Amino acid sequence: MDMITGPQATPEQIGDLSERAGVYGARMATDTDFAWTAVTRLLRLTGWDTCPLSLADVGIAVALAIPIVDLT
Repeated sequence: MDMITGPQATPEQIGDLSERAGVYGARMATDTDFAWTAVTRLLRLTGWDTCPLSLADVGIAVALAIPIVDLT
């Protein structure tokens, strides 16, 4: 399962994240009903490094050796 993360500080950013999740057929990292062990790839939007929640998502992915793909 693909997971997507990115900036999530404003309603606009959350909307963009949701839209991109639909485009890529990915789950949003803000979802609460998933297991990180089921994630096969983490997609991250530009600006992910400015958001503490996205930084945490990336940290988990790195710790679990989940491949990370940057989206522009």
